[in-house]
Amino acid sequence: MRRFVALLAAGVLVVSLAGSSLAAGPVVKVDRVVGHFDMVDNAGTLLGRVSVNFTNPSTAKLVPGTLDIAWAPSAVNAVPAFPFMALQWPPVKESHAQLLASWFGDETLSPQGRIISGGASGYLCDYTAPWNSGCREFQVVFQRYDNPAYRDVIGWAVTKTNDLWDFGGWYHAVNGKFVVTYAGPTA
Repeated sequence: MRRFVALLAAGVLVVSLAGSSLAAGPVVKVDRVVGHFDMVDNAGTLLGRVSVNFTNPSTAKLVPGTLDIAWAPSAVNAVPAFPFMALQWPPVKESHAQLLASWFGDETLSPQGRIISGGASGYLCDYTAPWNSGCREFQVVFQRYDNPAYRDVIGWAVTKTNDLWDFGGWYHAVNGKFVVTYAGPTA
């Protein structure tokens, strides 16, 4: 009798768990960029530590997410020069973004293969000391390559020409990574 009660209890548990998982519906994949890594230029010069986590804004979550950078002193010597460092300010120690918009997509190029991108725009505020900051419009794009022969890149833009953003430099993630997920077109 004990075995029968134990089997019956196990059966009830399995059925109840199966029912709750069916009621939860399918797992929904979302567009997202998330990462924590060191950003370096083509020569391997450390620029700073980047923390990023954003998705598409919605009526339930108006702000897409966060983007923060703790700059390394060597960032002023980056090649190509990092766009924000050319402003001839005192050395920037931290930058924090107010993200206004984001976008995601993918494309296939030859010979790179599939490239998955996630980008954001808004205002980036650079802090040189307590109570000393300046903010400017910017755009950033994170690109992941399916082809392992290509390194993932981060592109930054702070200026526009004919209403198009000029991406002044492309940099790489080391000592950590970023991940871009793209659910595909929604229409």
